[in-house]
Amino acid sequence: MELLSNVRSDGVDLAHLAAELDIPTIAGLQHQGDLSVIPAAMAAEDFQRPADPVPAVGVAVVRGEAGGHTHLLLASGDVRYDVRDGAAGDIVLGSLEVGEGATAWLDHPEHGNTGIAPGRYVLRRKREMAPRVLDPGAQRKRDRARKEARKQEARKRAAREQAAREQAWSASTRFVAD
Repeated sequence: MELLSNVRSDGVDLAHLAAELDIPTIAGLQHQGDLSVIPAAMAAEDFQRPADPVPAVGVAVVRGEAGGHTHLLLASGDVRYDVRDGAAGDIVLGSLEVGEGATAWLDHPEHGNTGIAPGRYVLRRKREMAPRVLDPGAQRKRDRARKEARKQEARKRAAREQAAREQAWSASTRFVAD
């Protein structure tokens, strides 16, 4: 897979390279790994008009935790991005404005490239909502507890059904005194 970050250099027209690499350019909501590009109309409360132009070397939007796999913002034309200096738990990374006739690209070694069409956007980190991973022993213990709970529920259901049958039988049966 060829990435724009691998082939860019000063003075190179990124739009020409993107066309050769067949990178899609999207104007709407898009995601690249744990990064979301949200049109400002969908996140107006988080958009702040950016002033800083994206330099030729790009801007690291999200740095990989182990030093690699950085989401790199690249630009061709008038593209502005300001980093949001928020609280530790803030998922908003910054505001992006892609001018008319310009294109921004997100470059990532695992996810490839995606193009961002002219417009205003908010970049956010995705919040992980998956349950934490359990070690195999805890997983087996949890599975046994779930299995036992299902058995217990089946026993209760069978007892209720038996009681209903007995009640129906006693309601329909009459004992006659001798």
